[in-house]
Order: sequence, then structure tokens, then C-alpha cells
Amino acid sequence: MSTPLRCVVSISGIRGLVGDTLTIPEILALSAAYGVAVAKGGTVVLGRDSRPTGHMIAQAVAAGLRGVGCSVVEIGVVPTPTVPIMIGELKAAGGIQVSASHNPIEWNALKFFAGSGRNVDQAQLDAVLAAYRAGSAWQRWDGCGGHRTRSDAISVHIDRVLKVTDAELVRRARLTVLIDSVNGAGSAIAPELLARLGCNVVPVFTRPDQPFPRDPEPTAHNVRLTGAMVRAANADIGFVQDPDADRLAIIDDRGTYIGEEYTLVLCAAARFAAAQAEGVKGAVAVTNLSTSRMLDDVAARFGGRVVRSKVGEANVVDGMQAEQALIGGEGNGGVIDPRVVWGRDSQIGMALVLEYLARAKMPLSEVVNAIPRYAMHKEKVAMDRAAVTAAIPKVQGDALAQGATIDSRDGLKLTWKDRWVHVRASGTEPASRIIAEAPTAAEAEALAAQVRAVCGCQVVHGH
Repeated sequence: MSTPLRCVVSISGIRGLVGDTLTIPEILALSAAYGVAVAKGGTVVLGRDSRPTGHMIAQAVAAGLRGVGCSVVEIGVVPTPTVPIMIGELKAAGGIQVSASHNPIEWNALKFFAGSGRNVDQAQLDAVLAAYRAGSAWQRWDGCGGHRTRSDAISVHIDRVLKVTDAELVRRARLTVLIDSVNGAGSAIAPELLARLGCNVVPVFTRPDQPFPRDPEPTAHNVRLTGAMVRAANADIGFVQDPDADRLAIIDDRGTYIGEEYTLVLCAAARFAAAQAEGVKGAVAVTNLSTSRMLDDVAARFGGRVVRSKVGEANVVDGMQAEQALIGGEGNGGVIDPRVVWGRDSQIGMALVLEYLARAKMPLSEVVNAIPRYAMHKEKVAMDRAAVTAAIPKVQGDALAQGATIDSRDGLKLTWKDRWVHVRASGTEPASRIIAEAPTAAEAEALAAQVRAVCGCQVVHGH
């Protein structure tokens, strides 16, 4: 029997503090459990981001997989979406990415993918956890799986993006682009993709051997230096990736951080505009309950509509597949274009934004000003999942909820005509989030504070 897990477990990954809440014996056993329950002894693609513990953990993952009969194809330091792309390329049984995404450097995680090329769903994760608890049946020496490497994964990914991008339109625009990969998994792929799109590329923090130069989450506070560099380089746009290069934040031509919420909005505008030009009617974008209503405004402009899901990449993908959506993603800078991969990918995100910018023939700051603007306030609060469940009836019964449309699919979301607030347990860390959007920053902040007061919780970190 395996030891009980103390790390954060969700379909977004199994993550913890390396050597503390996530240990090498646990990683070995979890990888073996995945090999039995999901890959079922087949071929598994293995990638990682640039964290110092990544190579060590990848070795443990490979050992666990091979020990239960899976063959491993290791593709090195790559963006998370490159793993599912290579699952399809190799017709593999599944894939694992070793990455704790935006979490600080002391964290790491296992992200599991199914043979379909998308995140495992809850049932598959439950099967992995059941196999972990049962303990794995290790193969004899002659039943162990093989190991090989592939060095072309990044090229395959770039080709996939270029195939669905109007690359010539972007090349003619001759845009100067600053790329900040936080010395993470995007360090090699992003500058090469931008160069192949004809951009004048200004790379900063693209040294994967020196992670991370700052707090790796691409928030306004953390990328102030990058904004100054965009201005100094006289760049048309600045792109900021998170450590595993599945999320994208944007800085405009004035060096102003426009944030992650605009990433999906701009990419959706690009896809909706292309669909309209092709005569497609009623196109759909899918996003989560915590994403800005700017997306609804952009969709309406092109005769499209927005469908909302629970928070989490896998939930958005479920919605996209059900709706046959044109595009999807989340307000955290995650863009999902099914033509490339059924998962968040900052590479297609950059390409779509550049395509839209090239078509608009105006500075990004002006493009953004044409989109109706709302103020969003985000807080991390000290409540675990059980506390959120207990707080929901209190919030629903409070005077605050009067006149609101109530959605309880994922925590609790209250929506009024011109504002909304959403409280939910995090899927990536032992805390909860309160997100509010309103016409002004003060109103959004006040709305979050009202919910916090009813819940009786304290802010851990607001941004």
C-alpha cells in the first residue's frame, strides 16, 4: 500500500513542494499507477519544464512507467501543450508533463494526458489514484518498457501552429515582438516561432538553464521590468509566458501590461473575424465562469456566442467538444485552438494575436481601447474546499445575493446586469479564489470584500 498523498490533487495536475508534500517515492508510484490505469502498458510521451527538479523527477517518472511495462519517449524541456501534440504524432497511449505551471520554483507536478491528446478526466484521475492506493504490480526484468528520446518535438509544434496561421499576413506587418519566457519551457520554441512569422524578435529571459528570474506567475506586478523593456525596445507588443508556456500575458506598444484576460479576447476576435469572412454563422467560444465578459462583447460583435463551463482546462475542453467550438480558453491567458491541440497553448495564442494585429493595422493600445473595458479584482483567500462548500449557503442567503442570477456548478457565482462575483476552491493550491468584475475597480473590490465578509475569510494574496 502506498503512503497517503499530502499534495494538491486535481485534473489540473498532482503538485506539491518537492521533498516535502511531493516525494520521489510518491512520484515513482504515481507514474506506475498512471502506466497501469491510463496508458495500460503502452507508449507514454514524457516532457518537462525548466525547473531544477525537473530532470530528476522525469527520471523517476520514466522508471515508474517502465517498471510497469510502458515504453517512454522523452522529449526534453518543452511547453506542456507539446506533450499532447506528440501523443498524436506518435499515436501514443498517453503523456506526462513534469511541471508545476505558475507555482514557485520549489514546487513541481505531474500533468497527466490521455491517448486522445487531452488532459485526463476525473474518472481517469480517480483510476490513477485507485491504482496508486492499491500499489503497482511491477514487471519482471523481461517485461519492463523501453526508453528513447525525440529531439524534434518543438519543430513539430511550430509546424502545427504555422499551418493554421495566416503567416504571410503577419510577415508583411514586420512587427517587433519582445518575448519573455521567464527562462521556462517557452525559451526555445517562442523565439523560433516568432522569427518564422517574420517578426523582429527581442528575446529576454530565454535561458532555461537559469530559472526563474522573478516570481513566475505573469501578473502585472511581476512583469513591470518586462514592460519597461518593451518601451525601451520600441516593440509593437510584448508577450510573457508562464514556466510551462501554456499561458500568455500581453504588454502593449506603450509598455502597459494589458493582462491575461485580453489574451483569449484578442485570440477569439481573430478566430471570429476569420470565421465571419468565411461566412460561418453562430460560431461559439467556450470559457470558464471566472473569465471576463469582454469575451461576450467580442463574440456579439461577430455574431457569435459564449458558453461557460466550470473552471479548469479539462472542463473547458469538455464544453468545446460538446459545442464544436471555434476557440476556447480561460481568463488566465490560456487559449485553446482545437486545430493545434486540445489544451492551452501560448504558441497559437501569440500567432493569433499577431494575426489580428496585422489585420487591424493599428497599434495594440488602440485595438484594446476599442474593446469595452471592465475592472476585475482577484483575491486568494484562506479557505479550503470544505470551507467554500460550507460558505455557499451563507452567501446565497445573504442580502448581497438579492437580484443575482446564481450558478453553483463550481463554487458560487452571482451575476447581475453589469457585474459578477465568483468564489471557488482552487484546483492548484490549498486556498480559494474570489474574483469580481464590475464597471470600476472600486466596485469590483467592494463586491469581493462583501463576499469575503460573509464567508468570514482572510486574504492570502490579492492581485
